[in-house]
Amino acid sequence: MKVLWFTNTPSLYKKNDKGYNGGGWIESLEHIVADEKDIELGISFFHNDNCFKSKERNTTYYPIPLYNTKLNKICHTVFNSKYDEIELSYYLKVIRDFQPDVIHVFGSERSFGLLSTKTAIPVVIHLQGILIPSLNSYFAPGSCKLEIYKHILFSPVKSSLALRSLSLFAKHSKREEKILRQCTYFMGRTAWDKAVVSLYAPSATYFYCSEVLRSDFYEALPWKFQKRNKIFLSSTLSKTSYKGFDLILKTAKLLKDLTDVDFEWRIFGINEYKEWEYKLGIKCKDVNVHLRGVVEAKKLVEELLNTDLFIHPSYIDNSPNSVCEAQLLGLPVISTNVGGISSLIDHDKNGLLVPANDPWMLASNILMLHKKPQYAQQLGENARITALERHNPENIKKDLVNVYQTLLGNRQK
Repeated sequence: MKVLWFTNTPSLYKKNDKGYNGGGWIESLEHIVADEKDIELGISFFHNDNCFKSKERNTTYYPIPLYNTKLNKICHTVFNSKYDEIELSYYLKVIRDFQPDVIHVFGSERSFGLLSTKTAIPVVIHLQGILIPSLNSYFAPGSCKLEIYKHILFSPVKSSLALRSLSLFAKHSKREEKILRQCTYFMGRTAWDKAVVSLYAPSATYFYCSEVLRSDFYEALPWKFQKRNKIFLSSTLSKTSYKGFDLILKTAKLLKDLTDVDFEWRIFGINEYKEWEYKLGIKCKDVNVHLRGVVEAKKLVEELLNTDLFIHPSYIDNSPNSVCEAQLLGLPVISTNVGGISSLIDHDKNGLLVPANDPWMLASNILMLHKKPQYAQQLGENARITALERHNPENIKKDLVNVYQTLLGNRQK
């Protein structure tokens, strides 16, 4: 069976040339699928390389060089919506060359998903984050688009980029709605993404398939409680308003002002977030929040194993890998109860769920787990058991192959 992936990352393509994180979980998935004897794998992705295709190991790679010059990138940014047909034309050229039996699209945010109406080959969309509900939560409570305009005089370039980013997010959300309505097959992993699909495509077929996480997290020794007076908290997030950085600052201030607990909150993934510090009047350094920036997987594992609690503060999410990786390490996790998180965390059994935008509840739960280390340890152990089963590579490969075989069988009928 020939399977063609359309992905947002180059996965294992020229792996040694890539920096931080490589292809992430898609790279991990390629590791287990490429060696499957009954599957011939092709992967296509946006890339600056001009070669049409390249064979490495057991995989045929198709870089898409449509935006490999500054001029092309600028034109694509300015005239974004006009490029869907150009991109689709290139995807179809790849399909004609590889001649797949099944097309597997990772994510619904790019134009890849439009292929479902352009080919008779079955197309399955593997849901990741979903833009439409993310746009609904784009601005954290107390924030709005007006604030971007307020800073135009002081930061014209930064503000213009922020407005452009929001505009593209909205346009891509509209395209995503079209993709969700048109596609016949979806893969997902939470009750939430299944519910979203059922609204937009009630007749579509939905398959369950979890994600393979980065190998460093499988190989690490499990987290163990360390008896110490200081609490070390960790979070991994991107510099996006709906990821909840404001909740971290507000919770840290409550811990600082209302308790005598010594704590340090380490944030991975960003180097600064001055906008929220300014808006809330809370500086990171004044509330023991340390921004560590992006770190490689091995270093992140090391940092997380030397933490006491993992906190996920987002306002919307499907199944964030940061939470899954923390669970796989056996860390006790506290997360906001949004999107698909409740499919990952069974409250009071393998983690704790708190309401979004509720720093009081979050601070209270942090203190409670600090005072009840045995309970925290049990939550972490249960989380690891859950994650090891949910992210078992062999089970995921079986689920994925079953999906491909089902799609191939439907096509042959």
